[in-house]
Amino acid sequence: MSLAQDPHPDVEHWLGNHHRVSETRDGGEIHVFAIEQGNVYASESKKTYEVVIAIGPISLKFVIVVDFENKSFSVSAYGKFPFLPMFKIGYGSGSFDKGVTFKFDMQVIKGTFTFYIKDGWLWLHYDISVLGKHFKGDLKLIPLPV
Repeated sequence: MSLAQDPHPDVEHWLGNHHRVSETRDGGEIHVFAIEQGNVYASESKKTYEVVIAIGPISLKFVIVVDFENKSFSVSAYGKFPFLPMFKIGYGSGSFDKGVTFKFDMQVIKGTFTFYIKDGWLWLHYDISVLGKHFKGDLKLIPLPV
């Protein structure tokens, strides 16, 4: 009997539907995990997504609410370092045409996030410093039915 087992097929199925890998400019990889949340009381034209990525030592969680009827969206950003509690980084809202940009300056992370729609996908342009190390790039996050 082998101690190594094949991953459970449900886990593989979940990862196949909620995970993608995106290359960075320097040849590295960023793993993108995304979940579409159901809205209990909101109109059917609104969808909520949770997207989690890791850049350097920080995990970033974005809660994105998309209003397809009004062609607008809002983003709340949170950060988490290992063994420490999650903290709020910032919030922004905007339209499909103009996107969402917000700047932040905290002791552990500072910079700018810009979310925009291109080719039917929601993208993130990040230009941040985390614990003094600089990260910059564009990341394809989630497909949107636009």
